[in-house]
Amino acid sequence: MSVAFYNSQAAISVLVTILLSLLGIGCGLLLERIRPVRGLPDRAAIFNVVYMIAAALIQGAISPLVLGGTAAVVSALGGGLLVLPAAGLGLVPAALAYVVTVDFFEYLFHRAQHAVPALWAMHSLHHSDPAMNVSTTSRHFWLEQAIKSVTIYLAVSLIFAASPLVILIYGLVSYYNFFPHMNLRVGFGRFVLLNSPQNHRIHHSSQPVHRDKNFAGLFPIFDVMGGTQYLPAADEYPATGLDDGDCPVSLTEAVAWP
Repeated sequence: MSVAFYNSQAAISVLVTILLSLLGIGCGLLLERIRPVRGLPDRAAIFNVVYMIAAALIQGAISPLVLGGTAAVVSALGGGLLVLPAAGLGLVPAALAYVVTVDFFEYLFHRAQHAVPALWAMHSLHHSDPAMNVSTTSRHFWLEQAIKSVTIYLAVSLIFAASPLVILIYGLVSYYNFFPHMNLRVGFGRFVLLNSPQNHRIHHSSQPVHRDKNFAGLFPIFDVMGGTQYLPAADEYPATGLDDGDCPVSLTEAVAWP
């Protein structure tokens, strides 16, 4: 496909990402007023929103090359090994298989982000937020998405030949990630079928006892399988941020974080 096609796709993707993220953050900030863990300065959310827009624009500028290269590799290797149903009754198990598989690879990548120094140098921006809230969801270093595209997303594309509808379903499901990042006193106790704000707050905790726990994005069963699960006590909602307190104080510092 032409460069113009990937440029247009990138522009549309950036616009949709920004609009949906703003919608998710806006709704989340309203929900956080119901039962917050702690008070949230407005400037904390504003900073994350401004950074999210800047990061999305940078990602949009480099994504044509990344998408084109990934598509070329998948095509050269013959595409996905397993063709997933694109309609009918098979669509539901196909979408479920795709969502669970991608979340498993996200779990593995997330663990690598905490274990590999170069990846942690980028990912620590996400963990540096001392006032974790719904806007923290989009506070990821701008290069991380490109790295995922040429690693875990490429791997999933070589496993599954998925229709655009299945991929769209995953994209919509992934917006659930806004919920676990919310500044809410909400936990699911021992029923850990899905991630919760309390469960994920443990992962963002600044306390050493919580370090490298609860990596899963959607399904905590991967933490159970990987030995990284931490079940918080009923009222355990720790402070968040890096243990050394490091945090960007300007947009320029966030963009150049590593």
